[in-house]
Amino acid sequence: MAGRRTRLTRSDVDRLLREPGPHSRIETMAKLVADLEAGLLTQAEHRLALEVLGAFAADAEAEVRSAVAWQIHNSPLLTTDLADRLARDVARVAFPILRHVEMLTDELLLEIVAERDPHKQLAIAGRRRVSAEVASALVETGNLVTVVHLLRNRGAHVAAATLERAVERFGQIRTVADAVAARPELPLALVERLIAFVSEDIRRRLVDEHGLEPQLATRLAQRGREAATLRLLKPLLLRAEDAELMARHLNWQGRLTPHFLFRALCGGDLPLFVAGMAERSGIAIGSAEMLVWDDGALGLRTLFDAARIPAALYAPFRTAIRTAKESGFVGGLCEREAFQAEVLARLFEECGDIEEREVDELLLQVCDQPGASPPDMLLPLRA
Repeated sequence: MAGRRTRLTRSDVDRLLREPGPHSRIETMAKLVADLEAGLLTQAEHRLALEVLGAFAADAEAEVRSAVAWQIHNSPLLTTDLADRLARDVARVAFPILRHVEMLTDELLLEIVAERDPHKQLAIAGRRRVSAEVASALVETGNLVTVVHLLRNRGAHVAAATLERAVERFGQIRTVADAVAARPELPLALVERLIAFVSEDIRRRLVDEHGLEPQLATRLAQRGREAATLRLLKPLLLRAEDAELMARHLNWQGRLTPHFLFRALCGGDLPLFVAGMAERSGIAIGSAEMLVWDDGALGLRTLFDAARIPAALYAPFRTAIRTAKESGFVGGLCEREAFQAEVLARLFEECGDIEEREVDELLLQVCDQPGASPPDMLLPLRA
């Protein structure tokens, strides 16, 4: 370390602040933090180094600010003021601070939760400790991905009323129901509500742990399934010809994105999904339909490539398409709500652990604010 001792001057500061590219600043920042933590600087150098570190934390490039956040989130160099500033930054900068830094107050966390940024909420849901108040705010305003992570977090204090609200919002999703059922000290009334939604092995465990009669559990499950009418992803319900016009219009506007197509697919808007894939691929709808529902992998992969769907997103798209076929929704043998609940559950099971930023972004968006349609999307198609 002594051979790499940082000797900073005012000219060094000026040069670093003028540097056009972020990578050299990130490298310099990492060395600077290492020297600061190692105590290798004189008192004057230490003051100057802290000044430069503050400049890096306020850099115009989010990439540099993000590197600072990851570098010092567990460092004694992180002050309360700096943590507050980084936590209020854009999500990619704030994430390590919101996830790992324990000095953040509940007041600050509640302010950030209220911003409804799904990436920031996801970071907070995974904190080592989450208070009951913050957990309640996350369940009330967070999307499906955030709520699942919160419920699986044993360091989160989730009150009974908050668990009930989670079941009310997302209880039809098997992943949510199973996560709630695994929480300690469930009220009996909530156990009875959960019976309808949890998987069979979780149901047996609930029956055993809470002393429910199996016959009662069966009746509760049947009654719950009959009453499950929550529409999780609001569909557009377009006719086939309208779907083609909508896809063409959105593509012309530059809004026929992979995220939009994925939401249409998971919401059960299959005509719009197929029309959108055809439009992005430049092929006839009939051809796109054959490739989408073909049992072989080659045709679907060819369509994805033609439609310019990023390779990282193949897995969630394939999972959703396979669920549409296996559930019978494609053939009209499955209700839309049941398909939506099943496809979201399978996405968590099969794609939830994929460490790809694009997949995280896709799942966050498709699960964000159920029932909401993209703004300004529905335009009159016919006179």
